[in-house]
Amino acid sequence: MAVNPYKKFRRESFEPNRLPKTFWQDFASWADSSFQARGLAEVYRVWRDMMQEKKILIFLGYSGSLSSAGFWPGIVWLIKNRFIDVLVSTGANISEDVFEAMGKKYYKVDPWFPDDADLLEHKMDRFYDHAADEYDYRDLEALLADFIREWNAELTERTVVSTVEFLHRLGVWLGKKDIWSITAVAAKAKVPVFCPALVDSGYGEAYIRALHSIPRAERKLIIEQFWDAEQIFEIAEWGRKRGYRKGAGYIGGGVPKDFTQLVSVSQALMEDNEKVFPFDYSFQITTDSPQWGGLSGCGVMTEPISWGKQGNGGRNAQAFVDATIALRLILRAFKEEGLNRRAPPDLGWFFNGK
Repeated sequence: MAVNPYKKFRRESFEPNRLPKTFWQDFASWADSSFQARGLAEVYRVWRDMMQEKKILIFLGYSGSLSSAGFWPGIVWLIKNRFIDVLVSTGANISEDVFEAMGKKYYKVDPWFPDDADLLEHKMDRFYDHAADEYDYRDLEALLADFIREWNAELTERTVVSTVEFLHRLGVWLGKKDIWSITAVAAKAKVPVFCPALVDSGYGEAYIRALHSIPRAERKLIIEQFWDAEQIFEIAEWGRKRGYRKGAGYIGGGVPKDFTQLVSVSQALMEDNEKVFPFDYSFQITTDSPQWGGLSGCGVMTEPISWGKQGNGGRNAQAFVDATIALRLILRAFKEEGLNRRAPPDLGWFFNGK
């Protein structure tokens, strides 16, 4: 009688009296349980396995209001330890971290019965269950406007830059001011930070504040977001030609996820033989679901395979969990285990002349 292939892996029970001694070992064992405990542990394992590869480029999409929620130091920690090589973020997540890195504070508010009109009266901007002082937020935008204004004044001719170049230079500038935000730490670590929807954040307001009095034709600093697609493709092709595999993780979805996945589409379109170059590893932490049409390229194990974005049979995992829960658990497990990246690529070449 043929062996039943569905009996290869057993579902294990949760037994409080037989827990592993360490948290990270217990967390890893969740992959043998069910539902989102299993999904989250599988995400952890995929991310962990990525970092043990000899040659791999790891991309991370970062969306949702996670920096204002206090999780930007976790992204900083990932960058410092080179658990990621390329960050693709929303504009909010790489400006609202600067706010706190400046010494500003976020405050807890009631998420269920808030008086939003009263919050407006007190100049408090609400992010569901926490809020920022509007005047402090204007200080953030003024800081970003100062950077834009200074750079524009230094230029002698119209200069077109991508968001990754803009954010790298901003990171260097912030580092000199001892404001160690995500972009500042990434600039020091030579980790590219892309923001394909930069204007949809405090950066859009800052650009207007900095340059609105200068006629468009006379402005020197021009941010070209189409260039981002070329430059992230350039990084992927650099890796492919040197034998690097590709891995991607997505905290949330949205523009960062779809923009990152399009790297594989771009690589395939450059070939005439219909060959595809999907991500070999991928994971996503989300609370969205595909039937509403807003999961940004759908689950990493389903729809993206039809586009050649994710490998069929690759190491893919997905957990439908609040990212504020998932990141705490995954990063705690990484830290407690003492995990180290095996061989992060040196992307210093990308910043030459930038």
